[in-house]
Order: sequence, then C-alpha cells, then structure tokens
Amino acid sequence: MSKTSIRKYFLVLFLLFSLQGCGWMVDIIFPLDVDRFLGEQFYKAAVTGEGHGEIYKDKSLEKYLQSIVDRILKSKSIHYKDEFKYKVTIIDDDKVINAICAPGGYIFVYTGLLHFVKNEATLAGILSHEIAHAERRHSTKQLSTNLTLYFALYFVLSYVLGPDLAQHAADIAGLSTNLLGLANSRSMEEEADEYGFDYMRSTPYYPGAIADFFKDIQKEKKVNPELKGTDIPLEKYLSTHPLDEDRISANEKRLKDAKIGAPNAKSYFKERYRSNIEKSLGTKEED
Repeated sequence: MSKTSIRKYFLVLFLLFSLQGCGWMVDIIFPLDVDRFLGEQFYKAAVTGEGHGEIYKDKSLEKYLQSIVDRILKSKSIHYKDEFKYKVTIIDDDKVINAICAPGGYIFVYTGLLHFVKNEATLAGILSHEIAHAERRHSTKQLSTNLTLYFALYFVLSYVLGPDLAQHAADIAGLSTNLLGLANSRSMEEEADEYGFDYMRSTPYYPGAIADFFKDIQKEKKVNPELKGTDIPLEKYLSTHPLDEDRISANEKRLKDAKIGAPNAKSYFKERYRSNIEKSLGTKEED
C-alpha cells in the first residue's frame, strides 16, 4: 500500500470516528423518515407479538394514557409533535416494568409499569422521559454509531489481516458497539431526564415526579435484594435504564434551579390514576 493510500485510509477512519461522536450531525445527515421507518417496523413487530408481548386491547385505558401524552405534547419544547406519531400502545405483560418510545414516536407502555406506578404524575414523568428519547433521536444516533464502528473496524481488519479475515469484523463490531452503547445509553438517559423535566413544566403535573419512580425502584431492590437476572421484572428495566443516586440528585438540582418548591398532593392525580388503572386492569393482587 502506498503512502498516499495509507493517508487516505486513515483520513477516512478519522472522519468515521469523528462522525460517530457528533450526534448533531445525525440531525443533518439522517432525515426524519429514518426514525419513522424504524418506529413503524418496531410497531409492526409489536402488534404481531414478535418479541414484545401481546397487545392489551382496552380503548378506555388507551384513551386515558393518550390523554396524558397529549398534555405533555403541549410543551413548546417538543419539536416533532407533527412529524412523529406519539400514539400509545399497551403491552400486556405484568412482568415488565417499562415504557418505550420507539423512533418516530411510537409509545409502548407495559401493564407491569402501570401496576407499579402509584400516580398519574409519575407516569407522566416516565412518558416525558421516553418522548425525549424520540425527540433527541437517540435510537437513530445509536444506529449511526454502530454503522460507523462496523465500517471502521472492517477497514482496520482489511488493512491488517487482509480482506478474507475482515469478514469477522461483524463479530468484533457487535461486541464493541455493545460496550460503547452502554456509555452512550447513560449519556442519553441523562439527556432524556433533562428534556423530560422541561416537557413536564408545561403540564399540570409536578415536574419532579419521576424521582418517586426512581425511589420506588430503590425500595424494591432493598426489599428484594435477591432480584437478579433477566427473568426478574425489575432487572428488565434496569438493564436499559441505569438508575442511581446521581439521577435523583440531578432531578433535585433541576427543581432547585427552576425554583420549584415542594409538590402539592393534587399535582400527582393519584385517585384519578388508581381509578382508571383498576377499572381496566384490576389490582395486581387480583391477577
């Protein structure tokens, strides 16, 4: 390989790694159609029961959850409310304490989360957080990172090992992107917390209500210290949402900086929440 070719090779490699570190470039290079396409595929897989659980069909409950989302969408900080779906679908799985907002605004709420959460404001905080993931296009940015690392590693192996062995780059890329994805996930979780808090400020809910969910998770871990493994409901949430004291502290700091005082009990809408959830799902003890 000539010196000129080597220079070009390392220039391409440098540009690839530069691109993967610049999330803002994704907003320029990848159109919103990419998010909509990815979300639609996720939705189709969900409604056919491929790996996401069965759909829980209850129009009354869907309407209630959608009303919470619609209140959040009134925030002027949400820019893609007209481009993305932001439609709620309920997944019938009491073993999963989670909610997901796929690219393009496809929102999925698991019945396990609805049983676990104690009031409407806390659920709104979680949904605001998930909407922020879609608004900040986190899944698309993760995809760009994975693609960048794949091609970068392929180029390296092609140069060092030759094209015949470079085909094994996919396996290495998969391992590398999983490790990098964890770091990116933590950063994105923090960003989603920040933006979700901002969205909540335009609602009638207490903006810091999501902290109650974090605290309830911590209590659950103390009560059940044996909770381990992917078959445990709590673990399924923690595997994608790293929770720690830092996130609770960050939430408290946002409240302090925004000069938001102690919550009013009415801003949690606890009775309305329990009424709607129990009417559609019953109590967890009855299941």
